[in-house]
Amino acid sequence: MSCVNQSDYSLPIIAALLLGGCSLPDGEFPSLAKRSYETDNPIAEPPTEPEQLTTTIPAEITTLVDQMMMRHQKAESAFRGALIRTRQVAQNAAGSATGSESWAVAQVELSRLDSLRGDSVAALSDLDELIAAQREKGADSGLLGLLDKPKSVIANDVAAQAAEIEALARLIG
Repeated sequence: MSCVNQSDYSLPIIAALLLGGCSLPDGEFPSLAKRSYETDNPIAEPPTEPEQLTTTIPAEITTLVDQMMMRHQKAESAFRGALIRTRQVAQNAAGSATGSESWAVAQVELSRLDSLRGDSVAALSDLDELIAAQREKGADSGLLGLLDKPKSVIANDVAAQAAEIEALARLIG
């Protein structure tokens, strides 16, 4: 049994591959010369002045945003006012049988509470549409950031309203 070392075969294989490249026929081969896009100024110069971002919301948009915020605040206030009663009714119905009178009353109160948040949800939707329209018009990130602030306020309140309704629905059963 003879032991053959793999390195004994590797040198002749490498030599054959290298010599094989030299024996290729003459022809059109890719050039290693620089291409035009490599030599022309490939790095764009930054603009001399940075883009000026919007720092205040234009008056016509401010009016729309203010209307949406007032609509939301009114709905949020009505929701918070009704939440106290709905919690009481839900606590009274906790553990009662599905379809019982206390369960049915609690379901009705929960539906009323859910409907009170409708204007908050609508205001959030309207604000989303306004932001999308401004983005389509090419509004800069400054304006979009300014519009995102009231949107965040409404979105957080809408999420909190949804969480309250879910918790009460679990309590009622």
